[in-house]
Amino acid sequence: MWRLALTADASDAEAYAQAVEPLATVVSIYEVAPEPHHGVSGQPDEWATDILMSGLCVVEALFEVPPVTDELTEALAETAAGLRQALPPIAWDEVSEDTDWVTQSQGFHPAIRAGRVLVRPSHIAQAPPAPHVVRLDAGRAFGTGGHATTHGCLVLMQRLGLGAKPRRIADIGTGSGLLAIAAGKLYAQAHLVASEIDPLALEVAAYNARANGVRMQCVVANGWRHRALAHGEPFDLILANLLYRPLLRFSRQMAERLAPGGALILAGLLSGQERPLLQRFRSYGLVLEARAGDKDWPSLLLRRPAGGSRRFQAFPSSPSENAR
Repeated sequence: MWRLALTADASDAEAYAQAVEPLATVVSIYEVAPEPHHGVSGQPDEWATDILMSGLCVVEALFEVPPVTDELTEALAETAAGLRQALPPIAWDEVSEDTDWVTQSQGFHPAIRAGRVLVRPSHIAQAPPAPHVVRLDAGRAFGTGGHATTHGCLVLMQRLGLGAKPRRIADIGTGSGLLAIAAGKLYAQAHLVASEIDPLALEVAAYNARANGVRMQCVVANGWRHRALAHGEPFDLILANLLYRPLLRFSRQMAERLAPGGALILAGLLSGQERPLLQRFRSYGLVLEARAGDKDWPSLLLRRPAGGSRRFQAFPSSPSENAR
């Protein structure tokens, strides 16, 4: 198995990932944790309220066979030109299929606070208290809570209001299970369905859910191609932290499977992709209720109008301030 890696500004990483996605087996983005402050005994009290990032992300792509490097380089060079910057250095190496390279990349992730939720990796010995603590190591799955997209989803989940009681929740492309687990802690009575195309990642998600005392139904599915998702009662809350193209591809199914008054939280898109994505969902009758994340990585909360009685509390009518 072959691996490509490049380091880019967080605001540009998604564009590079989409450039190599059609050619790779797996593409991932993970944030680079900031360098420790030597000589400083501890972080300030409010440290956990921010996303602790260095401002850089690593884009990694795996290939089952040696890729055509000219084609990849051309795709990346076109992306760099579109961003009006020089192409970042590209590193290539051959890795063993048994190498747990994802876990190796996550050894320095900090604890992340998003509202009432604290995501705490196992290597963090101490962290500020929080009403809901998710103890999680992504391992060979993706999702640590530090990236602006995940943080934005966590924030928007809590914009449903303290009185919100969604009965059925779906997390599409759950990765490490972080969003589903956080939803299970926030809304303990809900039935959770978490899907993932990668069976190995789903095993990680299931393990993390058990470790956090959260019950959820884990299904291997490409998008909505599973009975637990495509049939039965609609969902009151759907979470989808994917990429722009899958969000478009699954937009109709997500809209169709959302209950009246239900909430849809989307992330994984760049700011320039927000308008066409919203146009698609508006054509299905959904309305934008709030934004979170940052200017480069928006997370969106949409809702299907309830018409009559609502299943749970209405959302804020104005977009949220940018979450940090």
